[in-house]
Amino acid sequence: MLMAWWFLAVLVGAAIAVPAIGSACGVRRNRRRRAGQPVTTGWHLAVRRGGLVLATLTLASAATAAAVNDHYSYIPSFHALFGDVSPDLVSHPVAARSVQRPAHHAAVIPVATNTDKAHKLADHGTVEKVSVAGPVSGIEARDTYVYLPPQYFDPGRQNERFPVLYMLHGSPGVSIDWVRAGSLDRTMDDLLARQEVAPFIVVMPDVNGGYRRDTECEDIPGGPRTQTYLVTDVVHYVDANYRTIPGRGARVVGGLSTGGYCALNLVLRHQDVFSGIVSHSGYDRPDHNLYTGDLFGPDRQAERANTPSQYLPTIPLTKPLGVYLDVGASDNQSRVESVDLQRIFERRGIPVTFHDFPDESHNWAVWKRNLSSSLPWVSAWFRSAQDPQATPAPSFNASGSIVSAAPARNSSSSARGTGLSSSQSRMHSSTMAIQPRKTSRRPGGSSEKPKPPAMMPTTAARVSSKTASRR
Repeated sequence: MLMAWWFLAVLVGAAIAVPAIGSACGVRRNRRRRAGQPVTTGWHLAVRRGGLVLATLTLASAATAAAVNDHYSYIPSFHALFGDVSPDLVSHPVAARSVQRPAHHAAVIPVATNTDKAHKLADHGTVEKVSVAGPVSGIEARDTYVYLPPQYFDPGRQNERFPVLYMLHGSPGVSIDWVRAGSLDRTMDDLLARQEVAPFIVVMPDVNGGYRRDTECEDIPGGPRTQTYLVTDVVHYVDANYRTIPGRGARVVGGLSTGGYCALNLVLRHQDVFSGIVSHSGYDRPDHNLYTGDLFGPDRQAERANTPSQYLPTIPLTKPLGVYLDVGASDNQSRVESVDLQRIFERRGIPVTFHDFPDESHNWAVWKRNLSSSLPWVSAWFRSAQDPQATPAPSFNASGSIVSAAPARNSSSSARGTGLSSSQSRMHSSTMAIQPRKTSRRPGGSSEKPKPPAMMPTTAARVSSKTASRR
């Protein structure tokens, strides 16, 4: 109902009718006064006029909000508006900190692709709402939602560990968005039931701490250290409280719009922590507008160090590294930048699965639908990244089938294989030299001369294997 066309039509009609009625009443009052008949005056008249103005503003605001919500398909229903976002959501976490493993159970257990038939599993997973503070970043506790597949609770797999997909919302946005607007948990349930994905955990953190600002997942000078929060605090919390595989091959970062840029930048800057990128309608540079502001101030070196379009052509890359991109033909800026990213990655020998859908734009209906393509890719990537001999991660269409020469939904897709190397050694250098791309335009739109390479730290802290021994 909230996104029904007739609901918006009713609001627009009411917003027009109320001032029209007020105007008609004003004309009638003037006629009565000229005829010498009694009319309403004083505070009674002021209250009536104030009520009409308030009603008009309220209805106009509601109609505008409904139109924006309908355009982006953000809040699907009144139930979701008032907090009833998913049947999978539990208010009191049942898995976090529930199982502490002794040291002899701390070994990494590979992800299984077959369900244990000896136990009857629930037909859906669980979404836990947890509060994650930032002891390293200094960020106060924020709400994070964690999807746990039904296999996580299978008694026959109680010692098994699972890989993790970190899914980031856009801006404006909050951590509940992937559940409320994207129905990620229900899509995972469906894909698991059809055995199109192996079970993995999905973590949905709060990037901005609410709607008030846009951090672009950056460590902002004088502001929140969001990048440190996501890469260090959130990852440490998840590994300490859930049965995860604590390694880069078992971690992928995904996101939509601004979250897609975040996924790209976070993974490339912290390749010792993550191995895969998923970008839905993402970008190749941080935003710079009235809502976001100028995050880096005069520090253009820091800005270039967080602009993948400038540093990606030259930075060292740790393999295996996988990339999934999708975008709609009507999503102009994102499409141009995603195509450029695909070309750069492929020149660098990095596997790219790219979907260019002709019938899509920039909204939640698109991102919700495209989870049926990206989540199977993530599942296949986890398997291939942890096992160099495994079948390369394929590209999947919306139905979960491997993309052929004529992919579903008329998408223009490319999947170049995984390009896995038998050597999966980490980079030992603590910094990466970034050679800025020769360009006359910086992300903010002004021109400046190229400067010397910036030095970019890979990460503030690594995930210790000791974390696994505490579970």
